[in-house]
Amino acid sequence: MPLPSWWTTDPTAPFVLGPRTFPGRVWAASGCFGYGLSVHDMTDEAGRTPYTGLGAVVTKTVTPLPRTGNPMPRLVELPTGAINSIGLENVGFEAFLAETLPALEAAGVPTVVSLAATRPEEFGAMAARLMEHGARCRHWHGVELNLSCPNVAEGGHDFGARPRTVADCVAAARRHLPDRALLAKLTPNTADIAALARAAGEAGADAVAAINTLVGLEVDLESGQPVLPRRFGGYSGPGVLPIALAKVDQIVAQAGVPVVGVGGIGSAEDALKFFALGAVAVQVGTAQMRDPFAAVQVAAALRPQAAQRP
Repeated sequence: MPLPSWWTTDPTAPFVLGPRTFPGRVWAASGCFGYGLSVHDMTDEAGRTPYTGLGAVVTKTVTPLPRTGNPMPRLVELPTGAINSIGLENVGFEAFLAETLPALEAAGVPTVVSLAATRPEEFGAMAARLMEHGARCRHWHGVELNLSCPNVAEGGHDFGARPRTVADCVAAARRHLPDRALLAKLTPNTADIAALARAAGEAGADAVAAINTLVGLEVDLESGQPVLPRRFGGYSGPGVLPIALAKVDQIVAQAGVPVVGVGGIGSAEDALKFFALGAVAVQVGTAQMRDPFAAVQVAAALRPQAAQRP
């Protein structure tokens, strides 16, 4: 693909976001690349690993306690993407600190840790513990707050759908992360995503990641019932790209906070659309589940010709 004349940025070059310098602008999104500890031994025809040129791997979301996840089936593939109801299955925060974070550092993986909780104070406590354990980790660059979880304290409403809640969660984590980047991953299931982004920025977030999955449902025509046991799931993949672009455009125009674009990216052309709208970086998600080299290929294709020369 010939790159447009306006694109002169090397996405594999370091760039500054908040207090950190990231190795690049193309990241692997949370939930689609595990914890960033697998497939290190894989190479493609160009000799690249699935980590070559990536600016960060956002880990699978970690919660205060281990979670086994939702009943099977948890994932349904569609022509335009997928609907998942994983249920935040993860090893739990203490096991992550003791085993996963040191392994990521040893492997040299540029890491952003995704955290989920049900109350702002839990985000603060997790950020504090993470800083205690990871202060000397050179490759741990920041935290992404997953703010699309059920809020048990407020009757199960979408946790991040209220600006006040977003601000409280960001502020609780910010005070414990003086030298790490802090991102808030925003739900698109709201009437005004720019208001959420403004709240995050005013509370101390260095950037927002937009968007998280949309609410989706698929029906099994043989039974006449929803495919997923919990009926609804998170819809992601190519079909959400125009929605993600619209939400990013709203944030850039109205919120004044850096945006990391997420949603439907599977090619360099898709990523360029986010950059054209003002995103400072992008995350490749669902495409990674089909091809672990998807993000690497996007990063390589976006390098201007001068940067590709030996």
